[in-house]
Amino acid sequence: MGRYCNFLIRWGILGASLVFLIHTFCNHWQEVRGLELQRQAWLLGGAAFAIACFAQLWLGVLWCWILAAFKQPLPKRWAIITFLKHAPAKYIPGSVWHLYGQVKAAQKKGLGLELATLSVLLGPLFVIAGALGLALISTPYAEFMAGLLGVILIVVHPRVLNFLWQRLRQLQGKQASTVLHHYPLRVLLGAVVLMLLRGIVFVLIVLAFTPLTWSALSSLMSGFSVAWLLSLTIPAPAGMGVFEASAIDILHPYLSPGLLLAAVAIYRLVNITAELMGASCAYWLKEE
Repeated sequence: MGRYCNFLIRWGILGASLVFLIHTFCNHWQEVRGLELQRQAWLLGGAAFAIACFAQLWLGVLWCWILAAFKQPLPKRWAIITFLKHAPAKYIPGSVWHLYGQVKAAQKKGLGLELATLSVLLGPLFVIAGALGLALISTPYAEFMAGLLGVILIVVHPRVLNFLWQRLRQLQGKQASTVLHHYPLRVLLGAVVLMLLRGIVFVLIVLAFTPLTWSALSSLMSGFSVAWLLSLTIPAPAGMGVFEASAIDILHPYLSPGLLLAAVAIYRLVNITAELMGASCAYWLKEE
């Protein structure tokens, strides 16, 4: 019953998001049709795609750093290739198969099931922290988001995380152990860099259609981060539809709906293409 309800919630959210996007498109299709590319559009698009590919590599580096913080320093090349191989699996119904693939790969490297699972689950938590940090640049919900960020920063503190980990081990009847030996500042800063990279990709796509002032960039980056945060936390398949609908709703005071429709569609296409290319290259490369 629980699985059935979860299925309905996930696909219900996706359906509602698609209805919103279709309704917005129907109301602004002439505006979308009238969009014109800037002179440097192809150069900006190429730069956006290159940065999107690098962001995929960077996610693999973040996972490697998380493992290193657990005193499990697996090869960086292996971590990146393994992450790239399994990244497209998040689009499979369930949205957990990319995480499952990473856990199984880590187990083959000698990590225990619990530790491998923790390393994989902490990745999105750090990315959420990075998104909250960028969202604070310009948002009317600064106090609320600062509070959420504070909670995450406390949870990943070695004393708190080790306490939770040890209690979980004791409940399972296993020997308590220390999992985190120092504060994961490097991982947190890396997550901020990741969100900056993703935000730059979105900004470059927008710049392909219209010039932007420096004052508009902070609002654009902040709004993008909030939309990305919602796509990570709201249960929809790979966040599809949620990011697009959220970005249009949040950023419409700064950009026209037609431009936003084109930008979010191209952004999603660029990201999926980067993930597929990364996975294809990873299967041709040796892990060691």
